[in-house]
Amino acid sequence: MRDCLIRGQLAVPERRAFTRKCVVMTGGTSGIGRRTLKLLLSESGNFTVILLARSSPRVGELRALPGAGERLAIVDTDLASLISVDRACAEVGRRLGGGSIDALVLNAGIQTVAGDQASADGLELTFAVNFLAHFLIAERLKGRLRPGARIVATSSEVHDPDAFCLMGIGRATWQDPLELADPARSQAHMISIVERGEARYCASKLLNLMHVRHLARELPGIGVVAFNPSVVPGTDIGRDRNWLQQLGWKYLMPVLVPILPGARGLGRSAGDLFWLIADADTARLSGQYVDGRVPRSGSGESRDPAKIMRAVEVAREIIARVVDRARRSPPIELEPRP
Repeated sequence: MRDCLIRGQLAVPERRAFTRKCVVMTGGTSGIGRRTLKLLLSESGNFTVILLARSSPRVGELRALPGAGERLAIVDTDLASLISVDRACAEVGRRLGGGSIDALVLNAGIQTVAGDQASADGLELTFAVNFLAHFLIAERLKGRLRPGARIVATSSEVHDPDAFCLMGIGRATWQDPLELADPARSQAHMISIVERGEARYCASKLLNLMHVRHLARELPGIGVVAFNPSVVPGTDIGRDRNWLQQLGWKYLMPVLVPILPGARGLGRSAGDLFWLIADADTARLSGQYVDGRVPRSGSGESRDPAKIMRAVEVAREIIARVVDRARRSPPIELEPRP
């Protein structure tokens, strides 16, 4: 097993670096991801982490976590920009040097309910961040995974319109992914702006699960699983809500978790994600939807081969149009000013 030596910014003594495993992850600045990151940095000291995250005060706070000085590297990444994601993946490769990745954790996610928002590339924002950015990360970094490594992607029970969920949010209906990428057409059948945003989130979580099923077939030597943390009050998923809903989600509902059906505490869900990263037999679970630590079937739609291939086809088409074209384009030479 090859271990990760992050070059350039981590002062890791050579003799200790080879005992550690390398985790590359998104979504580590808040909520479940931040709690999981703390576990990775503290539990037995066996992991180094490369975190893809946009610069913010929270990123500065992460640098003060125990173990972060030696074992955490942060690559500035805007998941709402495919060019930024592509450059971040190149930077990850540079920092790995000759090392390889033991776990790729695709955990970041947003839910916007304040209108039709677009990414830097003009794509519907939830589709761009939750699905397409992670699709690109997997495409760019899958060749750096060691044999027997794992990919863990965060999905949700709301990918299935028929599944019970404590939060009565607007569920998605299937749309061609090209329509989901369009800020004006994505889930446009929803009259309410809030429900439209909720349905877009649900659709992105379905695409995450479909992506996992595709990767499991494409990468037979890698354990690829979709993780359902369930409803976890106290996270930042409700930050786009009104102030009263934010207060309830952040402070009241965490107290009520023990009596709320289907809800889980932040510590439990972070522990489940850590288990998938560090201990679970992901080779046996590959291609499956794991609810906490229990494999579930997921929706029938998530197993539809034609729809899975269409999602992959559209993702590659958009990436080629935005990223690969930008790579091929020569730099613009400006005329000198008179």
